[in-house]
Amino acid sequence: MITALVLAALTAGYALGRWRPAHRASDWANWQLYGKRPTGPRYWAMWTVLSTENIGWLITHPVKGVHAWQHRKAPPPPRSPAPSRNPNWATEHRGEQS
Repeated sequence: MITALVLAALTAGYALGRWRPAHRASDWANWQLYGKRPTGPRYWAMWTVLSTENIGWLITHPVKGVHAWQHRKAPPPPRSPAPSRNPNWATEHRGEQS
């Protein structure tokens, strides 16, 4: 009896892992933010899924969440300079072995 319950639990866990309903719900909710905004029950379902996802992330990663909140309006880091073309590169590097 216990073996059957363990096998049923493993099978159900494997099926849920393959199906990934939370991932599918998260993808659906994120796609609702683009295009025409949902109304009615779809709106509340979307925000419930997104809020649950964000709260779950903050519970499992509190330090990263605080850091992200502190730096949410920080300017982006400065960009590196663009590469430039050296027309004399071939004559300057003649004879070098790599």
